[in-house]
Amino acid sequence: MSDQGWIKLYRKIQTSFVWTNSDQLKLWLLILMKANHSQNKFLFNGKEITVSNGEFVTGVDTLAFEFNKGVKSVNRVAGRSLWRWVHKFEKAEMLSIKSTTQYSVISVSNWGEYQDTVKQVSSDGQATVKRLSTNKNDKNEENDKKKDKSKEPAVDYKKIVDYLNSETGHKYHTTDKTRGMIHARIAEGFTEHDFGMVIHYKSLEWKDNPDMQQYLRPKTLFSAEHFDDYTNEARAAASKQQRQDTSEPPVLTPEEGSARQADYMARLEKQYAKEGESNE
Repeated sequence: MSDQGWIKLYRKIQTSFVWTNSDQLKLWLLILMKANHSQNKFLFNGKEITVSNGEFVTGVDTLAFEFNKGVKSVNRVAGRSLWRWVHKFEKAEMLSIKSTTQYSVISVSNWGEYQDTVKQVSSDGQATVKRLSTNKNDKNEENDKKKDKSKEPAVDYKKIVDYLNSETGHKYHTTDKTRGMIHARIAEGFTEHDFGMVIHYKSLEWKDNPDMQQYLRPKTLFSAEHFDDYTNEARAAASKQQRQDTSEPPVLTPEEGSARQADYMARLEKQYAKEGESNE
């Protein structure tokens, strides 16, 4: 997904059920903005994946990370709830989901029908949002002519740096050097979600330590020397927290497991926040 370009949104969305719930509306808009405007290829955990227009690859953790970016802990929505809403959209025929053990491909219904032209929404009484959008990323198409995106994954560098700043309170810029480090890690098979995990857990570990605060920076966190270790530490911390919480029911599916992990991440952040307030 790119920050450039734009999407079309029909006014009839006001008659759909997502309009009555601000978080569900936000999730639907996020899905529309993440959908590719044309066929594309990119790397996901070292594997090349091809998606068509109106499709994108995601998972519970990734969706939760992007949905809750910049949102205060008390207002964040657990990945489990977000994924339940995605299935609600599927039942309403707004989208379809194809899942593997590692990722899911979400396809927005009737995307191509409204990609190039604007048509009236039919008055057949179906108040769904499956016909309410299209992506016209003209700026992206111009960039495609300059750079062959099929040979490398699309990376939202600014989103990663903005999340680092929101977690640490810093004001780093998306410099060429920082983009280079992020691009190198993505090329090695890491994902944007891995960057979010590393930023989140290393911030919790170091932000209250005067000796370590200085290392909450791209140069340290995203370096080739440390990133693999930091990623594994973050995953281990999330798994440890999950094992310690015996109140949770057994994990039944990979998607439920990912949802629970996202939920644990949110709880862990709240816990650290409360501890920080009590120590002031």
